[in-house]
Amino acid sequence: MRLLGSAGTVVWVKWLLATCLCALAFPAAALAWGGSYPTGDSLGSSVTIDVSDAYPVDQTLPQSWASYLGTLVHGPELARLTLDLIPLTEVQARCGEQALACYDPDSETIYASPEDQLDAPPAKEIVAHEYGHHIAENRADSPWRAEDYGTKRWSSYENICAKSAAGSASPGDESGSYDQNPGEAFAEAYRVLNLTKEGQTSIGWDIVSRSFYPDATALSLLDQDVLTPWTGPTVTHVHGSFGYGTARTIGVRTTLDGSFVARLHAPKKSTMRLALYAGSTLVARGATVRYEICGQRSLTLKVERLKGAGSFTVDVSKP
Repeated sequence: MRLLGSAGTVVWVKWLLATCLCALAFPAAALAWGGSYPTGDSLGSSVTIDVSDAYPVDQTLPQSWASYLGTLVHGPELARLTLDLIPLTEVQARCGEQALACYDPDSETIYASPEDQLDAPPAKEIVAHEYGHHIAENRADSPWRAEDYGTKRWSSYENICAKSAAGSASPGDESGSYDQNPGEAFAEAYRVLNLTKEGQTSIGWDIVSRSFYPDATALSLLDQDVLTPWTGPTVTHVHGSFGYGTARTIGVRTTLDGSFVARLHAPKKSTMRLALYAGSTLVARGATVRYEICGQRSLTLKVERLKGAGSFTVDVSKP
């Protein structure tokens, strides 16, 4: 499991502390060696790796980790990462008691031990999980924060917004409802994605609710979120006209959760308006309508004519 150490620092722990989160001490950085190392990926990325002076200088250590990071599913954000390899005692001093690793989004740094620990996941799996947080930190999921909700396609497919509204998901909760935290579920799903691509079929899932375990579609969408990130809403223009009748109906598919906006452009001598329905429920009406899509996979938009006639255009913006 993981705890939130201090402002934004995400922590892996062997078990959840039974009491409360304590203030964490952040000691002065120890002397270190390292530098920038090529990852061998198709983007030509290099990654900064700092190694504690507790380890003898051996360039094969940071280079092996750089090469491993290059094998993870990633985009250009890899070049922004710093991996700080430090002994477990230093990890726990920086990240929290019983911590195995942590990610600091402010500095985009993963703090981790390069050594496998007894009764814990392999060090590389732990770092893969933390890299999932680095992915989320560098992706958009407006109007939400991807670090809390996960990336756009994954979070929409997993119905994170609707689950949050229903109380079965707790974005950002690193304490009492930790196992319902979708940000942690996303990082775990990212770990599963990479292990699946390695050909593994028996993959552990212990720190968050089993309800978040990704199926093949969730993994495919997560893969898309990493390689071809969602960058913002798309706008389409729907044209129509009135010569008779009082309403024109536009069906809207809403694959992704987020902000929906429609604006009507009508002839000056006419009076027209939009009416937006989620199912049979009217949710907005006016020349401009706005709605937060939260699990609805289709909406109905109507152009209502009150007087006059002529052509109209509706600008439809959706995630």
